Amino acid sequence: MNGESALRVLVHLNSLELGGTQINAVDLAAQMRSRGVESILMGARDTIPDGPSLIEVAAARDLEICLYDPAPTITQRARQITDLVRQHQINLVHVYGSWGGGARPTYWGPSLFARTPWVQTVYEMSVSPKLHRHMPMIVGTGYQRDEQRDRPGRTILISPPVDLLENAPDAHDGADFRLAHQLGDGPLLVIVSRLDASMKSVPTLVAIDAMRVLAPTGATLAIVGTGDNMAAIQSRADVVNETVGRDVVRLVGPLVDPRPAYAAADIMLGMGGSAARSLAFAKPLVVQGEAGWSLLFEPSSAETLARSSFWSPDAVPDAAARLAATIAPLLADTQRRSELGSFGRAFAQERFALTAMSDRLIDFYRTAQGEYTVGDWIADLPLEGRTLAAKIVRVARQALRPAPTPAGVL
Repeated sequence: MNGESALRVLVHLNSLELGGTQINAVDLAAQMRSRGVESILMGARDTIPDGPSLIEVAAARDLEICLYDPAPTITQRARQITDLVRQHQINLVHVYGSWGGGARPTYWGPSLFARTPWVQTVYEMSVSPKLHRHMPMIVGTGYQRDEQRDRPGRTILISPPVDLLENAPDAHDGADFRLAHQLGDGPLLVIVSRLDASMKSVPTLVAIDAMRVLAPTGATLAIVGTGDNMAAIQSRADVVNETVGRDVVRLVGPLVDPRPAYAAADIMLGMGGSAARSLAFAKPLVVQGEAGWSLLFEPSSAETLARSSFWSPDAVPDAAARLAATIAPLLADTQRRSELGSFGRAFAQERFALTAMSDRLIDFYRTAQGEYTVGDWIADLPLEGRTLAAKIVRVARQALRPAPTPAGVL
């Protein structure tokens, strides 16, 4: 701590589902304890999913999440967050995600006239123009940091962190994962991802389709996760399995602790934080983009892929064929897989270790405490005015719509 006073931070989670941004928030909060930062986590009760949730992830790190029922208006939610700030004597509010309902209630609540400074983390692939521009902000990709160069508020890069001790080649036994899910001892491809229609479904479906080509190698694809497009993904997997004549694609479902899945993999497919964790496990990685693009992580592509946080918006023709053509040589070359795994682990140690990202975060917290002013708060009022005006227009249009004619009435 270098003689500095302790810091109490209210961390507003964008969701209690198992997602990359949320897990990063919990990991950082747990790590920050050794730096004299007490993080009070809060999350909306209505975001708790069926099955495993972030609550179990936090409990495993000896953290508790304060659950709240979001009030119907911004003003009321602002009071809810303000009450927690007062109750826990909070010094700073940290809002995660550009969605999840934390930013505007924080702005109008505890941070009103900059009474309590606040920061926001945006680990999405783009920064929405609807976000406030004068509060300190954290982004997760190099290109976003560059794009926000002219933003009035301080913007820094903190890569989605990975605990390199808990996510290490020898930290977990993948054999138990294979046995528990009857995956056999053949080559195993693994995806750990939200199975949502937004961003996540296309690459997962491409991987499933690629298994039509890869099936003769004896490989199996295991998909860990759940989401709003689970049914469609299961349906595609069923079709491919029937066509191939065996369960070449297996949907495992969500896991509170997916690390055994990483440990069991021979090759990982993924994007964002899951891709970074794959490298920490010393696994060869094929990065997938949200529209079907894919690329092998290797020395010639490493910097480009890291700069984009292991993601791309690009679509490509014959996406499944492209993916299969990338994976097939790896399945046939054990030495190549080992070399790529070693390179990826070294890259992870250098670029996104949890300890290093936590050091960067505590410095940012201290800076934000002294930088966020009432002038910054006032400077974002025009944005709030435009948001309010747009809402008034929407409400007025709805009010002016003619009521539907009841059935049977001419």
